[in-house]
Amino acid sequence: MSNPRARLTAMIADLERNPRVELLEATVAPPTPPADLELAVRRAGGRLPDGVEAFYREVGAVRLTWRHTVPELLNNDLSDQGLVNLLPLGQVFGDWEGVTWHSEEDREFRAVQPLDRFTPEACTALVPPSDTVHYHYLGEELHDTGYSFDAYLDRLLASRGFWYWPQTLCPGLEGSEEVTAFRRVMPAVFPDYDDALFHPARP
Repeated sequence: MSNPRARLTAMIADLERNPRVELLEATVAPPTPPADLELAVRRAGGRLPDGVEAFYREVGAVRLTWRHTVPELLNNDLSDQGLVNLLPLGQVFGDWEGVTWHSEEDREFRAVQPLDRFTPEACTALVPPSDTVHYHYLGEELHDTGYSFDAYLDRLLASRGFWYWPQTLCPGLEGSEEVTAFRRVMPAVFPDYDDALFHPARP
């Protein structure tokens, strides 16, 4: 992704101008220090997925919270919100014992490195050696979206982080309650909504 900081800033400005949105938090952290980038590369086994290093050279982390204010669509809970919590790279490639895995015998999700911890129970994640972004419901499900890091970020920006939006990219979750709500709410809140972006990647 080119100019990620500028694109994040533009997205935040768009949220601020949107009369159907109340912006609650928007923080784009300073670029990741070179030493932290080098450490992440070592922890990732010598290479990061394409696009990751370029992004983190400009952006250290992102926190974003907003809620829509369309009366007829409000549930008055978290499902009315957009939530982004893109973690610092050192944390992404940190120790997730007790979160994504719990014992030496617990191997199923050991490789999962949470990327956007948008809610305590779910996240998007990197799963080395794969170059694609995954959706993970902690301890239960792992879905490969099939999208590269840059393609995922394009969709993150377009979704503005709406509640559980990554499920739209996951084969088998197309009919979930969260995906249904996403497709109902997004066009009413964002006039530029492009539904074609929010489907599983084609093989």
